[in-house]
Amino acid sequence: MRIGKKKSSLMLIFSIFLLNSIIIIPSGTCFDMIWNFRAGDWIRDVAISDDGSTIVACSYDQKIYLFNRETNVPLWTYESSDIPWIAALSSKGEYIITGSNTGFIRLFTKDSSVPLWSHDSGATVGAVAITPDGSYMVAGSNDNRLYMFDRNGLLWSYHTGDSFVSVAISSNGELIAAASSSGDHGKVYLFNKASSTPLWSYGEEYVFSVDISSDGEYIVSGSGRGEYWEDPPVGEIAVFHNSSSTPLWNFYTSIFINSVSISSNGQLIAASSAGNKFYFFNRQNLNTVWTHPLQEYPEDLAMSHDGKYVAIGLKSGNILSFDTSARSVIWDMLFLSEIESVDISSNGDYVVAANHLGNMWLFSNTGTDLAVIITSITGIVIILITTVVVILLKRKRKPRVETE
Repeated sequence: MRIGKKKSSLMLIFSIFLLNSIIIIPSGTCFDMIWNFRAGDWIRDVAISDDGSTIVACSYDQKIYLFNRETNVPLWTYESSDIPWIAALSSKGEYIITGSNTGFIRLFTKDSSVPLWSHDSGATVGAVAITPDGSYMVAGSNDNRLYMFDRNGLLWSYHTGDSFVSVAISSNGELIAAASSSGDHGKVYLFNKASSTPLWSYGEEYVFSVDISSDGEYIVSGSGRGEYWEDPPVGEIAVFHNSSSTPLWNFYTSIFINSVSISSNGQLIAASSAGNKFYFFNRQNLNTVWTHPLQEYPEDLAMSHDGKYVAIGLKSGNILSFDTSARSVIWDMLFLSEIESVDISSNGDYVVAANHLGNMWLFSNTGTDLAVIITSITGIVIILITTVVVILLKRKRKPRVETE
């Protein structure tokens, strides 16, 4: 069912009691919810292809789900003997790389739930990345190894003293950025795909996140220490050119940086901190372009390729969408359970998110319509209040709309 177009100024409050979640959309917001899905358990990770056509979800119900954007009915489901932990897709979703809590790295095609190959690292795989054409993949594992693959399998691995917690790869697969961490120390590494010997490394603090521009020229990392192991806490955002381990600049915060992202052309940088703050930079100037306070701890962050849109999921259950050029929040939704994972398509048109209750949502990020989804659960009530109309939808045998 679809409610016709309304100007965004009409909307005051919109609350959906849906699958044990409440969505609260603030005044002035208008967008599309395309569909929702409920897995059998907590969804650990979601990812969307660059073109927004394909979505993958990894769940504690020991399943990997692959979706087409048009429907919440999975294209296929892979039933695993372990817990799928992390996933990434090629640009059009033709190839999917996943990592599990027991160490299995698997490569799938969109056409089949049978893996092309599987590699056992022996420990939780916390990070994966894949090139847009699906030719090369990289994975970081808690066995303290970084793994480089092509479509045929393993090319090489690199061993260090720390777990690899974040990885990123350039569009042509030539350069790989990786972050390793253990206890109170860690490093940022840069590799060439042809060798397991790092081109360089940097850092002493715990590194939480790393990203690389599409051409591999610029790298950003987020690191720091916190109340868990040292006082006072400190955070660092470091920006590098691929030619040197000496940062172009460093930005320091009062607590660790847990997520970073860099635009495709390497010009714009987004970051979030454990201090419940969002940061946005132009690479050519270490002064922040824009900062925004967050309601709670940011669990995940994703940015469109041009840096115009950023999606953030919070421990409080909020999903926020930012328009960085306007320096404003497009929409902010509150759910009953913390958001574990978010992702955004390359042009920023689609946002996917999942929470600890096993719920997953696909949104049209910049839509002007509002799509209302009625589920089969008895007694769902949806209330929409605007300045001109009050609509009550109550699930009985058939949906019915009453207008005053």
